Amino acid sequence: GMMERSTILAAGALVAAWSISPASAAEFHDPKTGFSLTVPAGFVLKSPRSDAKHDFLIGVVSLTGQPPTAGNEEAVCAVGFIRFAKGSVASQADLNAMPARQKMALDIRRTLPGQGMAPQVMQAIPSEAYAGFEIVSKPTLGPDHENVSIYTAIMDRVVGRTNVICVTTKQALPDAYPVFRVIRDGTRPPAE
Repeated sequence: GMMERSTILAAGALVAAWSISPASAAEFHDPKTGFSLTVPAGFVLKSPRSDAKHDFLIGVVSLTGQPPTAGNEEAVCAVGFIRFAKGSVASQADLNAMPARQKMALDIRRTLPGQGMAPQVMQAIPSEAYAGFEIVSKPTLGPDHENVSIYTAIMDRVVGRTNVICVTTKQALPDAYPVFRVIRDGTRPPAE
């Protein structure tokens, strides 16, 4: 009947989508903020969801299971963007200047523990385009948290902040690093 036919069509479309996705990069563009994100072959993007700390948050799922997720998460990374209030940041040069970077680093160190993360390694991301840090933390609670590593990249531009948060196993982190950086570098905030 009609119902059966639409189910078969939907299944067919799903199979087609799956067979196309792994070979090509997946892309997301948020019309409201102008933010876009491209992830490499082998990854797909979940529908953006709203989040208290971001204008939106979008999950990045690995089709191969590499890097492995930790806990029962489906997505290995989440990418979020939050727009700064207009005029709240004078210029990119101001954000990139040492005093602002030091304050940013301090703020990060101060806020992460409140989000259940103990920062272990923190380093500046070398870029003129944004003021950024990448941080490796371990969760302070949760199931099997001793074996979990969290990679966070925080990038500030005049227009707003981009966050990339990836959660994997402690063992997988060294191999996952370059992958997480490719995802990080696939974020493109709006021009203004």
